[in-house]
Amino acid sequence: MRTFRMRRRYAWGLLVAGLLWTTFPLYWMLVTSLKPVADMFMPLPSLWPSRVTLANYVDLLANTGFVTFVRNSLAVGLVAMVSSVMISTLAAYSITRLPLPGRQGVATLVLITYLVPQSVLFIPMYLLVSSLGLAERLAGLLVAYPTFLVPYGTWMLMSAFRSIPLELEEAAMIDGASRLQALTRIVLPLAAPAVAVVATSSFTLSWGEFLYALVLTTRPSVQTLPVGISGFIISDIYIWGRIMAASVLASLPVVALYMLTQRWLMGGLTAGAVKG
Repeated sequence: MRTFRMRRRYAWGLLVAGLLWTTFPLYWMLVTSLKPVADMFMPLPSLWPSRVTLANYVDLLANTGFVTFVRNSLAVGLVAMVSSVMISTLAAYSITRLPLPGRQGVATLVLITYLVPQSVLFIPMYLLVSSLGLAERLAGLLVAYPTFLVPYGTWMLMSAFRSIPLELEEAAMIDGASRLQALTRIVLPLAAPAVAVVATSSFTLSWGEFLYALVLTTRPSVQTLPVGISGFIISDIYIWGRIMAASVLASLPVVALYMLTQRWLMGGLTAGAVKG
């Protein structure tokens, strides 16, 4: 009994330490955004501002293009999420359900494509987008983002679809359902948690993507949040008030999205873990 209590205390201690380690950067970001500028450059930083102020938020919203950055990120994130989920669903279903020759090789190529780092691809991607006449436009990002969102979504949904008994679709098609109806009415409702994971992850990855957005958009009117916030660093001068206030506001949509979808995410993250 004593050993059990000691283990439980150690477990709780590790959980609390992990929670503090994880949440302290978020706390520091929020507190710094509420500090007067003078407090940010004190020799000994304080864990709480001497005077809480919203001046950094007022400056951010009134004197920068933050609202434009948010609008651009929302547009790109939502369109990229919807298009990537649709393409990933069709691709994963085709690989797992249709008797296509070489489908296992296609599945392997999908995984390899996802593992290729963006730092290797951004120059070819820039040349491709420029040749299409989409540089300096949000449409250019919508060409680039599915290149890493679709492989991830396809791989996730392949595992989820494999865990769904094929007999359910066969029974539906015997009753007169088409292949598309079997997908939309049988498979997708059962794979809803995995689809929620793919949709949420696609939006999050698009929302925080920096490299492609930096290369493909240089005009402030088409920049997304990560690139726009990086513009608050001028040479070796960091405008910490704007950076922290922008970071706090930029994190709110993602937090809200995860809170709304958390009950589906818990099931979706383990989709296909038993059957593969």
